[in-house]
Amino acid sequence: MSNFVCPNCGSDEFITQPNRYDCLKFTNGQFQVKKSEFTNEKERVFCRECGAEIGEKASAQNKKVVLRVT
Repeated sequence: MSNFVCPNCGSDEFITQPNRYDCLKFTNGQFQVKKSEFTNEKERVFCRECGAEIGEKASAQNKKVVLRVT
């Protein structure tokens, strides 16, 4: 298995849990983004396929995808 995939499921796609959220307004029958606001939370990375959280710091240090230890 490659060092560049999720060790849990083998997926090579990752997503972030953003540290921001959108404020929406319902106008003309649809939601529209009014503004985006940032939170104080740190952005986190997850496997897109299985949802496992990735340890960003450990992955960078080891030069391979490493799951976050909780």
